[in-house]
Amino acid sequence: MQKENTIINPCQPYVELGVDDVSRLDMPKLGISHFYEFFLGNKLLHELKAVPDGSIDLLFNIGKSRVTTFISGTVFGVKKWELGDVGLCFGVRFQPGQGILPRELSMDMLVNDDLEIDGNLFGKNLTERIAMATDIKSRSMIFMEAYRDFVYGRPDLSDKEMINEYLVNRITRANGHISINELQEETNYSACYLRRVFKNYNSISPKQFARYIRFQTLLDKLNTNNTRYDELALDCGYFDEAHMMKEFKSYAGLTLEQYRKMQRRI
Repeated sequence: MQKENTIINPCQPYVELGVDDVSRLDMPKLGISHFYEFFLGNKLLHELKAVPDGSIDLLFNIGKSRVTTFISGTVFGVKKWELGDVGLCFGVRFQPGQGILPRELSMDMLVNDDLEIDGNLFGKNLTERIAMATDIKSRSMIFMEAYRDFVYGRPDLSDKEMINEYLVNRITRANGHISINELQEETNYSACYLRRVFKNYNSISPKQFARYIRFQTLLDKLNTNNTRYDELALDCGYFDEAHMMKEFKSYAGLTLEQYRKMQRRI
């Protein structure tokens, strides 16, 4: 059973800064970070982008005649995000490395991709009930009820699943600033075995996951303070400012200064 701890709130800045009237509801339970909702107009169709966050997103695109459901894993770098047709988008964002999938899905299918699925895989008549709800709070409660039944119906964690859970939580709590050698010492398992277990469940390496967490930590700090870049780099675990700048552009698709200008325009 997954712990209900909020460690990090994964951010998708192109949604949060690029869409008008985004609603958000934090609900840190069962590995979920938060719910979000916005209307997708013609001008936004296929124009939003995703950045690495180590997380799963489940998106219900609620149109007039049908509900289309997409599920996405973390991207490797800035990438176009499949949002479906024009309509209301209701999303579920899980904590990094968290989220239990139906047996029909695997992380190999989701990483760096968007997959259209039957939303009812997560609960009976779930898409219809979500579409009938009138606001984000109601939709969130409907999903939580269905997902809680889904989660509690799963068997207890295996030894390997407990190792993976420890690695995910440890890397996240360290804000990505921890080495495989340190994890090896803490667990008494070889680095090779830890990498294999982690990749089996997450389809990325512990090192990749740590980098995404470090990047998300940087995004959070950029949203909350105006610390100098050299201080930010040290605080987030980068070697230096140049290292931080290079990785940020690789993951966000723009420079730090361009990102801050985008923030100031909102």
